[in-house]
Amino acid sequence: MNGIKIENIVANAQISQGFNIENLVEKISEFLYNPDDFLGVTFKPDDPKTVILILPSGKAICTGAINIEEVEVSIKKVTEKIINVGIEVNTNPRIETQNIIVSTDLNKELDLNSISKGLLLKNVNYEPDQFPGLIYNMDDIGVILLIFSSGKIVCTGAKSFDDASKGIEMIKEKLSSLGAI
Repeated sequence: MNGIKIENIVANAQISQGFNIENLVEKISEFLYNPDDFLGVTFKPDDPKTVILILPSGKAICTGAINIEEVEVSIKKVTEKIINVGIEVNTNPRIETQNIIVSTDLNKELDLNSISKGLLLKNVNYEPDQFPGLIYNMDDIGVILLIFSSGKIVCTGAKSFDDASKGIEMIKEKLSSLGAI
């Protein structure tokens, strides 16, 4: 994986046509519900360590996974809990990846000021008094890179690991051509 590490996957699945949230909370004690904060319920399985948000629309959103298998296991666990209390759900929903966040470390200090001048200005936001990193928007592949002076790079907004990896590899090439690495 070229030193690229998955930090988080956010994915969703339509597991029902809709839920009566109060009914779910009443029947499943592990579901957390605070309607003042969030209109859905939260479920935190022990393994894998993810968080599932269940919306009244019947959509389940999984966050915190570091691979697609963890997403699948988490969605399966939540659907089994719901089925076990007699509520019908889709047991084989299509899972859609919404965001994959990856990181890498170049193991080299970076001069963000000179990098910001070397990259295309319309895609760069570097305001060190507001955020300690350079934000580089790669519109062509739909990812955003956060580049830090420590040499750490975080890629967000990718729909696939391939897109995230491509974003990291492309910025490495650009940094190399600028003489930054």
